[in-house]
Amino acid sequence: MMMSSLKYIFAVLLICGSSFNPVFSQQFGLNFNHNPENIDFKYVKKINVEWIRATPRILDYVDGLLIAETDTALQKIAEAGKMGYRIAFGFRWDFKRRNLTLPEPGSANEAAYFKTVDKIMDRVGAYVDIFKLANEPNLETIDSDLQYNDKGKVPLVVFTERLMNHIIAYYKNHPTWTLPEIYAGSLPALFEKKQQQTPGVYELIKFAQSQAEVKGLAVHLHIADTLQIPQALDFVRTLMPNKPIIVPEFSLFRLYNKHFGDSIAGNAKGLAFVQKYQLPAHIKIHEWLTLVNTGKIPYQQWEEMFLSQDWYIPNYLHTYYRYFKAYNVVLATYPLFQQGYTKEVKVSSDSWFLNPLFLQKSYNPDPFGEYYTNPLSHPDFTKLLEKQ
Repeated sequence: MMMSSLKYIFAVLLICGSSFNPVFSQQFGLNFNHNPENIDFKYVKKINVEWIRATPRILDYVDGLLIAETDTALQKIAEAGKMGYRIAFGFRWDFKRRNLTLPEPGSANEAAYFKTVDKIMDRVGAYVDIFKLANEPNLETIDSDLQYNDKGKVPLVVFTERLMNHIIAYYKNHPTWTLPEIYAGSLPALFEKKQQQTPGVYELIKFAQSQAEVKGLAVHLHIADTLQIPQALDFVRTLMPNKPIIVPEFSLFRLYNKHFGDSIAGNAKGLAFVQKYQLPAHIKIHEWLTLVNTGKIPYQQWEEMFLSQDWYIPNYLHTYYRYFKAYNVVLATYPLFQQGYTKEVKVSSDSWFLNPLFLQKSYNPDPFGEYYTNPLSHPDFTKLLEKQ
């Protein structure tokens, strides 16, 4: 009954164009994800944003693959802060990739992790405005640590709370610095029933709701259908009705991946596109993208191909924006540059390189030496910035 009522309320808000809570304003920023070394201030300045988001892989520092005291990627974050950009920061804890359990409270492993936290925060802590306690922990934590243990606790939530308390104590030891707003998450794929039924997911949202020190929840929205946006956010609002949400990552990643094996000429507009440019009659989307990434397709075809496909969602950023307003999403960050790029695009390839504002890998610079903008996202993102 509660879920039905909330859905009705949110539907009314969407129709009316109202925000869920008018106290908070909607802002956009740029996402550099796990690669802050890619922050290029020349292009950051071309986009009129206040926020920059990054989540370095902290276990790379723990393992000595990166050195916190000298890492130039961390220096980029500090430089952004010194230039006046607001920083949304946190760590990616790749426990699952390394087949590691979460550390026991008070253990030597936990102490080693938190010592690395301190080393990194010594570099960037003075400039952090939002601190996220994790990055996709429901995907980056082994399954047993997402379940209730014999004490009735979820290890992920226990670790998250201890990290939060450590960050708070860290800032108390740096009294001239301002404690950032703390967000739990980021949680992806919340439209999936599997995620909604995972103790580590719903208990983490309850944690965000119940802890006064936690400002709100971070959510990722990589979708195959725009209806998955309200499905995910409805679920959040059943457990955390009023606190703000931030969306550090959002894209049509799943939609693009779903159609990489499609023939471009599978509909009338697609057939006309193939005939117009004398492409192979049965060329598939991933094959065309391989031609793009190997310099065989001119920039002018990029937008035209996607608009020829019945499944593509034009102006999708505006759709996100309407939902963001309705569900009190106060900040959303979007990629500036292509990542996850490969020249040979297969049906199984990731589609991250289709999302960003600039196509610096798919195309060589233009005649003036500038990166080409992505016509699928850049114009709409620029328009949305005017609504902040």
